[in-house]
Amino acid sequence: MAKISLAGFKDPVRRPRYIVWTFTVLFALAAFMVVALGASSTRWFCAEVCHKVQDDTIRAYQASAHAEISCMACHEPVNADTVTFLFAKMKSALEVIPTVGNTFTLPLNKGSALALKGGHEMGSQQCTQCHSDKRKVTPEAGLKIDHEVHEKAGIWCTVCHNRTAHNETDAPPVLSDPSGNKNTAHPDFLKMDACFRCHDLEGKVKMTGADAKAAPGTCSTCHPAGFNLIPESHKAADWASKAHGEVAREIDLEYGKGLAEQEELAKEGITPYLAAPVKSCETCHVPSKFCEPCHEKLKVVAE
Repeated sequence: MAKISLAGFKDPVRRPRYIVWTFTVLFALAAFMVVALGASSTRWFCAEVCHKVQDDTIRAYQASAHAEISCMACHEPVNADTVTFLFAKMKSALEVIPTVGNTFTLPLNKGSALALKGGHEMGSQQCTQCHSDKRKVTPEAGLKIDHEVHEKAGIWCTVCHNRTAHNETDAPPVLSDPSGNKNTAHPDFLKMDACFRCHDLEGKVKMTGADAKAAPGTCSTCHPAGFNLIPESHKAADWASKAHGEVAREIDLEYGKGLAEQEELAKEGITPYLAAPVKSCETCHVPSKFCEPCHEKLKVVAE
């Protein structure tokens, strides 16, 4: 094996040549690193070269309002120093292993774990580098959200806005992993069900921590007066007699899947109340007051 000799640095005749070539090699390595880091930080590289196992994620990203924003603007630490940046790049580079080895499993980022890890992965700082947290926002007619209240309560942006940059509504997942597992859509925390991870109709404190408070679940908290709150499904002619029971069974099945997912997220250190599933019915009805009185009567009649 060839050995690298430093004797030339001691030789007055060869020393200038050794110094010139040393700096030439160091400059070439630095130039390569700059070009490599720059190229690997582009949307093209992330989507087309490195993360092909994330084709579903990329398609959802391209269908979102953030399609022209660099992946790294959200998926790397904000205003990171050089060392932090390089460590983050090394962590991302490890994703090449399952890509090349075809050993990846789906779904990736199960349960939107990245969004729920807050400051550790995807905190508000990723959003506020572009968006002002002082502006008043009206998401849509019939909905009013006080962003400042949520910010003061320690709720970071992605607790609610987890799918803003990955629109799976217009680009649903279609991939399967090497084991044949079909990819599944992530939960959308902008849906009303997700609000009730914190909010509660009876004023219970669901959040945890020293400053935890009850988040109100009354309709007027988020909806203006006169807004139609009755879902289209409830307008069915057989809703009370039959249809609501069939829908309730489907909701119970989804709830069971949510409980299993909550256990998986807990292993990753996700706060339980943020990972907890919510039954759609219970965002408008308190079971003990609305459901049980009628069902108890039906049970007596059946007996």
